[in-house]
Amino acid sequence: MRLWKKFLKFYHSSAENRIQIHVFLGFVIIPVIGMICLYLWVTHYWI
Repeated sequence: MRLWKKFLKFYHSSAENRIQIHVFLGFVIIPVIGMICLYLWVTHYWI
Protein backbone atom coordinates (compact mmCIF):
# COMPACT_ATOMS: atom_id res chain seq x y z
CA MET A 1 0.00 0.00 0.00
CA ARG A 2 2.95 2.32 0.62
CA LEU A 3 3.94 2.09 -3.05
CA TRP A 4 0.39 3.09 -4.07
CA LYS A 5 0.50 6.14 -1.78
CA LYS A 6 3.88 7.11 -3.19
CA PHE A 7 2.47 6.77 -6.71
CA LEU A 8 -0.55 8.93 -5.86
CA LYS A 9 1.71 11.58 -4.33
CA PHE A 10 3.80 11.60 -7.52
CA TYR A 11 0.66 11.66 -9.69
CA HIS A 12 -0.93 14.58 -7.87
CA SER A 13 2.25 16.62 -7.43
CA SER A 14 2.15 18.28 -10.87
CA ALA A 15 0.40 18.27 -14.21
CA GLU A 16 3.61 17.20 -15.96
CA ASN A 17 3.73 14.02 -13.91
CA ARG A 18 0.16 13.20 -14.87
CA ILE A 19 0.98 13.75 -18.54
CA GLN A 20 4.04 11.49 -18.26
CA ILE A 21 1.96 8.71 -16.74
CA HIS A 22 -0.73 9.05 -19.42
CA VAL A 23 1.89 8.95 -22.17
CA PHE A 24 3.50 5.89 -20.59
CA LEU A 25 0.14 4.14 -20.37
CA GLY A 26 -0.87 5.16 -23.87
CA PHE A 27 2.32 4.21 -25.66
CA VAL A 28 3.69 1.30 -23.61
CA ILE A 29 1.25 -0.49 -21.33
CA ILE A 30 -2.00 -0.40 -23.32
CA PRO A 31 -0.44 -1.46 -26.68
CA VAL A 32 1.40 -4.34 -24.98
CA ILE A 33 -1.82 -5.56 -23.37
CA GLY A 34 -3.60 -5.17 -26.72
CA MET A 35 -0.94 -7.16 -28.58
CA ILE A 36 -1.06 -9.94 -25.98
CA CYS A 37 -4.86 -10.12 -26.28
CA LEU A 38 -4.65 -10.14 -30.07
CA TYR A 39 -2.03 -12.90 -29.98
CA LEU A 40 -4.19 -15.01 -27.67
CA TRP A 41 -7.29 -14.39 -29.81
CA VAL A 42 -5.53 -15.35 -33.05
CA THR A 43 -3.89 -18.47 -31.63
CA HIS A 44 -7.18 -19.59 -30.08
CA TYR A 45 -9.27 -19.21 -33.25
CA TRP A 46 -6.61 -20.03 -35.86
CA ILE A 47 -7.71 -22.79 -38.24
